[in-house]
Amino acid sequence: MNLRVRFEAPGFFLNDPRLVVTLADRKLYDGRLKDGFDVSVEIPPGKHAIETRIYGPLGSASVQRIELALDETGGYRDVPSVEAELAYSRIAGNFKPRASVSVRR
Repeated sequence: MNLRVRFEAPGFFLNDPRLVVTLADRKLYDGRLKDGFDVSVEIPPGKHAIETRIYGPLGSASVQRIELALDETGGYRDVPSVEAELAYSRIAGNFKPRASVSVRR
């Protein structure tokens, strides 16, 4: 199945921290938070986790793990393409713990 992971550029930000997004051992994005990203990867059906790391000025990172159940129990049987849209919470200063997941046929 094809997994498209995207994050719209958040608009105005005082700083522009480094953002690293991984899926298991694959790096999906390594760039600036303000830029946003849109990346697609082929994955097998199953349970997956996207991990985001937002690096502060001293090198420490705010980490968020976003679980995706992309298997039959999650309702994704014979689905060719799935989109996971990540959202940033300005209040929490981190990504929200759930992605908005939709099916693309």
